[in-house]
Amino acid sequence: MKKVALVVDNSGSLTKEEMEKIHITKMIPISFIVNGEEYYENQNMTYEEFYKFLADKKTDVSTSQPSIEMIKEEWRGILKDYDEIVYIILSSGLSESCNTAINASHTDEFEGKVFVVNNQRVAYANKMAMFEARYMIDNGKSGKEIKEYLEKTRSECGIYIAVDTLKYLKKGGRVTPAAAAIGTLLNIKPILQIHGGKLDAYAKVMSMKQARAKMISATRKEILERFPEEAKEGKVYIGMAHSNANLNAQELKDFREEVARAFPEYPFFTFDPLPLFIVCHTGPNAMAVGYCVDRMGIIKKMIKGD
Repeated sequence: MKKVALVVDNSGSLTKEEMEKIHITKMIPISFIVNGEEYYENQNMTYEEFYKFLADKKTDVSTSQPSIEMIKEEWRGILKDYDEIVYIILSSGLSESCNTAINASHTDEFEGKVFVVNNQRVAYANKMAMFEARYMIDNGKSGKEIKEYLEKTRSECGIYIAVDTLKYLKKGGRVTPAAAAIGTLLNIKPILQIHGGKLDAYAKVMSMKQARAKMISATRKEILERFPEEAKEGKVYIGMAHSNANLNAQELKDFREEVARAFPEYPFFTFDPLPLFIVCHTGPNAMAVGYCVDRMGIIKKMIKGD
């Protein structure tokens, strides 16, 4: 049986404990740039420091992808101890890095050894894929088999994100300056959706309270329309994420309880801070709700310890 390494970026919001639990071989994080200096989430900058920079109008905050040459050097080092690498990273719909890595994996040096998963996921949905990959590695699956399964099931999830301001979407080119100005004037709260790896507009409401209700409604509708049988069998899990700038514990607790009341029949997966490189685009105080289909019972086996 081949020895398979599991390599990821930080798009899955894995905690330190989760990384240890599923034996991540290597984390190659996506960094962000603050006034020309490169930083890494929870390595050389805390959440509190990041949000202070983000709120400062004089501070320029942007994202930065790992260079493909650095990634290839990491692969070379890992392949000294492993036969294959499964590499799970940010959706190709949100970053060109995925396609760049795929092209590199098909060169003579890495062909048949490195399997880049074009998973089209982010946040808790990508965390789910990382757990699945570890389970499959532990059960003797090859890199090729894992890649094929994760790409076959990549659309079996959904994410809805409500953002508190259009400022950061404007900065990232997601909305025009005119639309952002009108939206800010009217205090519009846009709701975005991630399906097939792309970030698209879903709805516009006038308050975060309305946004939460809209996201919950959209999530329920999508589950019942797309995966009614899986829902009956207990294979659909609810996931949540946030970019709470003030780290307001009570606000997060209220949000979690609101979602729990709305989905008493569905198991709860995780409630994570959004990766900071994603917060560069959503801004602070964003909230996300969605779901993942767990066909193999991975969440129960690997998170709950059954």
